[in-house]
Amino acid sequence: MLPGYLVGTKALEQAMPKMTIRTATPQDEAVLTELIGASYATLGSGYDAAQLAAAMPVMSRANPKLLSCGTYYVAECDGEAAACGGWTRDRPGSGEVVEGMAHIRHFATHPAHLRKGIARMLLDRCLAEAAAAGIRVMKSQATLTGEPFYAAAGFRRVGLIEVEMGPGNLLPAIDMERPLP
Repeated sequence: MLPGYLVGTKALEQAMPKMTIRTATPQDEAVLTELIGASYATLGSGYDAAQLAAAMPVMSRANPKLLSCGTYYVAECDGEAAACGGWTRDRPGSGEVVEGMAHIRHFATHPAHLRKGIARMLLDRCLAEAAAAGIRVMKSQATLTGEPFYAAAGFRRVGLIEVEMGPGNLLPAIDMERPLP
């Protein structure tokens, strides 16, 4: 190998952030609420401003039940929470469980860490774990701005839905799904 190549490679390795994914815990609630709030504050496109403002207190909080479920994760970049998300067998909002089906839950990426592949690594982990657990279909209630992310990961649009975010406040979302191997 060329000496310049080795120097360049070492410099690149030192410049690359250290990425880790770990299981979230209830102790992560404050930091993840901050991360989710920062992420969801960028949703504007396609949403009515008043509806979104009314929904933010509900949708931007880390869900204590998810933080305790064992399948919700924190992706860290150099020790800093950069993204979060997970999956559950129970359907968001109803708790309904359908054999062989699971649901992507509360994905968010801090705006400072967008377009780095962090959320995709997190999603790939969720899909692999769910498949290993016998899940055959993964569902997602994607935000309007999140639809391209899920589509790029093999999800297909089932239809437009409305998700209740606080009493009487319905936000449009995209019902999506993909088969798992």
